[in-house]
Amino acid sequence: MQRWLVFGIVLLFLGLIGLGIVRQEMGGAARQTATSTPLGAGVPALSTAFTPALQPAALTSVMPTVLAGNPTVPHESAANTHTVQAGETLFRIAQQYGVTLDALVAANQIANPALIHTGQHLIIPVTAAPIPETAVITPPEAPPAAAESTVLPEPAATAADPVENLNGVPLSSIIVLPENVIAQARAIFAQGQVYGRNPHAYSKVGDSTIQNPYFMARFDEPGGYNLGPYAYLQPAVDYFAGSHGREGTAVRKGFHSWTVTDPLWADKAICQANETPIACEIRLHNPAIIIIRLGSNDAGVPQMFNQNVRQIVELAIANSVIPVIGTKADRFEGSNANNDILRQIAADYQLPLWDFDVAAQMIPGRGLDVDNVHLTTFYAHDYGSPVAFQRGHGVHNLTALMMLQALLDEVILPGN
Repeated sequence: MQRWLVFGIVLLFLGLIGLGIVRQEMGGAARQTATSTPLGAGVPALSTAFTPALQPAALTSVMPTVLAGNPTVPHESAANTHTVQAGETLFRIAQQYGVTLDALVAANQIANPALIHTGQHLIIPVTAAPIPETAVITPPEAPPAAAESTVLPEPAATAADPVENLNGVPLSSIIVLPENVIAQARAIFAQGQVYGRNPHAYSKVGDSTIQNPYFMARFDEPGGYNLGPYAYLQPAVDYFAGSHGREGTAVRKGFHSWTVTDPLWADKAICQANETPIACEIRLHNPAIIIIRLGSNDAGVPQMFNQNVRQIVELAIANSVIPVIGTKADRFEGSNANNDILRQIAADYQLPLWDFDVAAQMIPGRGLDVDNVHLTTFYAHDYGSPVAFQRGHGVHNLTALMMLQALLDEVILPGN
């Protein structure tokens, strides 16, 4: 009997212990549930900061001022909106949907066409008339009165007829202006007149290969040149007087394609805070045309060179300035890669191509000086002398003037 009593007490004791353990676990579980982290806590909030699809220079003062923080346009429907992706520009998006840049800007109330951001929702104006493949900007049907007053009558033409080749090379291989390019240039020029661009002004973008006094400057000096059999180019000399000798803020020794859009390289004495060299030049000189002559300092970085020049081109177009793409004579990058890139960019954007590289093939030593980058000089600028066609700068300046004359005849004063 005593043995059974002891056995019962032991069982009771063990039962009490077991019951306590269960209660402790249940209580702990309840406490854990009550104090656990709520769903979603600890997940970082999405950043509201954005990176522009491209980082072009600020537009010049004749364009609308950018607002502080471009507002995101609400979705209307998936069929007529576009979400900006990294690397896209408004120019490209307009091309993609077959609408004009102006229509896209107006539909989205964008103050600065060069500044859009990744993730921004754009309304695509579905009622806009598609633009032809040969034009990006639709010119007004009739030039505004203000624009007409800025274009002076064409200078008196000379009796000389244009020549058809240079050193045996057809000029059509050097001055590349097919019909689609002429249409594109006319559209950009017409828009530029709306914004008040000076049709008599052109600017330069480049490195030491186009610095003064070697590039074009003599055409601004009375008695500084003799066109000889190329007297038909005199109207371009006269029409663009004042621009030939201007070096501007976008030309400097050592310029790369990326420094042109970097505010660090701008002349702080005349450029505004955070203004890039090319934006500063457009603001100060207000050109209708901008000659892009880069690539000699961009060795070994073809993808970056391609991206940078496209950015420069798109900035010019956004500012309604006609970009002229110029090729170079040197092979400093070890190949002809940069010229191939420049030609492709000219084709992609349907832009005037000044293919000096083709002309250089017929000059002794490709017209290069001892450093194989800069051109041999020709101070006389006497194109009645055969020496002019054996010197790098002699042919360089003559062909650049030919491009200006072609743009004057076909774009600025067509039919005059």
